[in-house]
Amino acid sequence: MVILTGIITSLFIFPFNLPFTSADVNTKMVIAAVGLVLFGYDLLRNRALVISRDFLIFSIIAIMVSVWTYLVITLNDTIDDSYVQYVISAWVWMGGAYTVVWLIKAVHGEASVKLIGQYLVCVCVGQCILAYSMTLSPALKNFVDSLMGNAADFMGQAEGRIYGLGAALDPSGLRFAAVLVILAHLIHETDSATDRGLEAFYLFSFIIIGVIGNMMSRTTILGVVAALLYWTILFFTEKRERYLSGFWVTASICLLLSIGLITLLYQTNYAFRSNFRFGFEGFFSLVEKGYWETNSTNILKGMVIWPESIKTWAIGDGLFFNSQTTPDKFGQIATGFYKETDIGYLRYIFYFGTIGLLLLTGVFLMMTSTCCRMFPEARLLFLLILLVNMMGWVKVSSDIIMVFAPFFVQACIKEKEQTT
Repeated sequence: MVILTGIITSLFIFPFNLPFTSADVNTKMVIAAVGLVLFGYDLLRNRALVISRDFLIFSIIAIMVSVWTYLVITLNDTIDDSYVQYVISAWVWMGGAYTVVWLIKAVHGEASVKLIGQYLVCVCVGQCILAYSMTLSPALKNFVDSLMGNAADFMGQAEGRIYGLGAALDPSGLRFAAVLVILAHLIHETDSATDRGLEAFYLFSFIIIGVIGNMMSRTTILGVVAALLYWTILFFTEKRERYLSGFWVTASICLLLSIGLITLLYQTNYAFRSNFRFGFEGFFSLVEKGYWETNSTNILKGMVIWPESIKTWAIGDGLFFNSQTTPDKFGQIATGFYKETDIGYLRYIFYFGTIGLLLLTGVFLMMTSTCCRMFPEARLLFLLILLVNMMGWVKVSSDIIMVFAPFFVQACIKEKEQTT
């Protein structure tokens, strides 16, 4: 049951289109449908329709995003409805999260921050190990590709980077980054004296996600930065003697073993060496050239394009993608990003203006507020996960609602139980 729950969690966090389906039906949708059934079952069992106040507020803000988007594309006379159904998308994520939380409760009797975090960690570690293993085994790669519908269109393959089962590029990088913050919290909450083995598992997991995750998406580095910030804040706000205990012994052993293995793979395995150099291109540039430089940051600099009118700043142009389709380098008709920028904040402003961006931000502020209130012991964790999301928008328009969702759903369930 633990393994099954882990698989379901992975299919939720890293969804992909199902094979042999005519429509774009992905694993998240199926799990959300199961969540709706489970929610109905729980309502019948409890014989009372009680909806969490926090979930209602969350839904109202999500509805406002959808309504505002509809108004924007109407005023701008466009047909780009990318965020018109945002509330439906948000509810689907929550439905899938309900399934995950329900299963965790069924298996463990509770769905604490620690348990939810452990499942997310195991899923991300598994994705990283799978992604690297696919570079060693073509048979495994073909098998994984066969599980994903429209595998030829899967973005991880188009970019020529390593990928997992539904995990690739910046969307996976942001999720890895959020899970690294969760790991920082789990490591801090672990007693070095009594749980040395669990602490070592967390540390090795942090290194695996930090290294292989960066090979898949350099956005993962945001999580490393946020985790270091987490430990720095606690270092100055708690008793420093705790950080001079057996933790450093375990951390030093894990780090030395990891450095040795990474060095061996770098020297003996071409696939690992090329992917490692890609993942840490900035550090190699700093050592070899004397300055920090990556191809993606150079591209990002060329995407800084500011709105030219107050109207665009306020309500946007109603376009998330270009209105005209043009042939790409392969001669296929493709729609590119509006204004040719992939920077999250700019795409949102160009699409539905600053007002829309504030409404969308409100969705994540609401989830963060609820989680901080219902799980006060993990307040810093949720604030830093929010920070990762907001930092991620500097680079891409992806978000990490799927990481927030299980915690938020459990917080809503807890709030509902307290009120009844």
